[in-house]
Amino acid sequence: TDADTAHRLAKLLVEVKRYTEAADALQKAYSSPRPEQSLAMRKLLARCRTESGNHKAAESAWSETRAFLKSHREKFTEHELAEAAEAHGRSLVRVQKFTEALAAYHEAHASFADPKRANDSAGVTRLHWNLSELYTAKGEPGRAIPHLEKFLESQPKELLPYQRYVELLRKTEPMAVMPKLQALVEKPSSQARWLFHLEQLRAPASFATAHMQMLELCKKTSEEAYFSAMIDAYLANNGTVGLLEVMDAIYPPSLENRRKTLTVSPAESARRVAFGTAFVAHPQAATAIAMAVRVSGQVQHSPEFWELLAEGSSRTGKPDDLEAVLRSALSSAARTQDGFRAFQRLQGHLYTHRKWQAILTLCDEKPEMGQGLLNYYRAGAHAELGAEIAALRAIANAEADNAFASRRQKIHILDVLGRHGVMLQECDKAMAEFQTPAETYSLRYLRSQALQGLNRHKEAEQELRGILEDDPDDVLALNNLGYNLADQNRKLDEAETLIRRAMEIDTDARRKAGNPIDEHAAYIDSLGWVLFRRGNLKEARTQLERAATLADGATDPTVWDHLGDVAFRQNDMKRAKEAWRVAVKYYAMTHQGRQQGRLAEVQRKVQLAE
Repeated sequence: TDADTAHRLAKLLVEVKRYTEAADALQKAYSSPRPEQSLAMRKLLARCRTESGNHKAAESAWSETRAFLKSHREKFTEHELAEAAEAHGRSLVRVQKFTEALAAYHEAHASFADPKRANDSAGVTRLHWNLSELYTAKGEPGRAIPHLEKFLESQPKELLPYQRYVELLRKTEPMAVMPKLQALVEKPSSQARWLFHLEQLRAPASFATAHMQMLELCKKTSEEAYFSAMIDAYLANNGTVGLLEVMDAIYPPSLENRRKTLTVSPAESARRVAFGTAFVAHPQAATAIAMAVRVSGQVQHSPEFWELLAEGSSRTGKPDDLEAVLRSALSSAARTQDGFRAFQRLQGHLYTHRKWQAILTLCDEKPEMGQGLLNYYRAGAHAELGAEIAALRAIANAEADNAFASRRQKIHILDVLGRHGVMLQECDKAMAEFQTPAETYSLRYLRSQALQGLNRHKEAEQELRGILEDDPDDVLALNNLGYNLADQNRKLDEAETLIRRAMEIDTDARRKAGNPIDEHAAYIDSLGWVLFRRGNLKEARTQLERAATLADGATDPTVWDHLGDVAFRQNDMKRAKEAWRVAVKYYAMTHQGRQQGRLAEVQRKVQLAE
């Protein structure tokens, strides 16, 4: 109930987007003896209610904030009163109290128009935007348009007002859309130019010209909203081939460009992430692009392009579409360097989807890839199928190609086979032979996994802490240690801190590299699991549901197993059974189900929930 503590806690919770918890903290202690702090906390409370989707509570919070301001008028400026009235107006619109919202907006404008203020133009502009929102929400586009046109005279930098203008014109004056956009383009407005060319994409006669403009414009923005509108326009006009060219412009496919962009600029990185976010938010885009790639026969696309397409295909629930594309690409590329990359992409896709026999068949069909490499991949597939002798024989025949990679793969295979005692011995032997820093780090991870498999948890923990002593920001060690502590239900505060740190570093590194997917399902699963252990079921479920939508989480039985546990604890038996049944499916297809009786355990859970 201490205001300072509550305020600080709430701000920390807002930073990690835990708005409901932040609001709960503020609700207990926003009556600070200091009016300035009390106002800041009340405004933050209203924001948290809005962000969490509780618009009725948000409207009430803004109403109380305005009452507080008026009761302490001598402490605050007219500007602060105006901002609160404006925010209250928006919250009233969300709960469809339009008359009250109109009064709040005019009160805000009256405060902004105080004679003591030198310039009222900002207040007038804000009023026009607010009224355009109000009449749009009220279903009166004819009354919204004049206010929106007045607002656009200020040439806002956001795309949304221009998009809304086009939408309203389509409803009231469809023939006026292009002429009125043309008039806006004549002013220095890049936003209007975007929308003008997007409208051109909708007309077959102007598509080619507009497409050339979009290829240039897409290199000049890093705003997700722009890319989202662009993807919509291409898909609406059956312009998938054009969208494919845009993707290659954002993620250059050539080897020369790849070398140049190994370290990308912050602007380029932001651009790639923004496009990737917009792309996966359009489920139909992945299906359309997969078909375009297959029809074109073009295989020279960047690794980022393929990763983005894999993520999109996973979220549409149609991974077989991507498999067909990769098989076609492999067939077209034949013995070229592109064929080698296509083979690796297809193998990786089959691995993600637990298609072990298909990997073995693929290896048999492509002897030109070299038996050393093929045996490397065969070993992993045989191990997942539980064929120990075949797996160890295959990895032994792969050792000549890359001694360390093959030894590491052999240790991994022993892990898959559940031979953790032998795995530990192999780790110790390898550490005596391979002693570069990178090799040592890799082997220490594997050693910690062997100790974990032997239930020697304290020793496994010491190994991971040793890695973190050398590099406190080592992502895998942070995640693995945090997850292991959570799994043992120990040191849960520290476990959550470790996992959140791993996620922060990993996401930052992905964004800086321009990776279109900035999330890692395994780390999100770890966070969900520690939150479950701490009793925070709502947030745990949010994280696990998110992990299950990602390409690397959709086929991970552990993610689904954990999600089922959380849903069961929430008494949501339907979702628990759904999640556990998916876990049964993937546990049955992988070594994870054979170890520690996990498959049998989750089968019992399904029966329990019946």
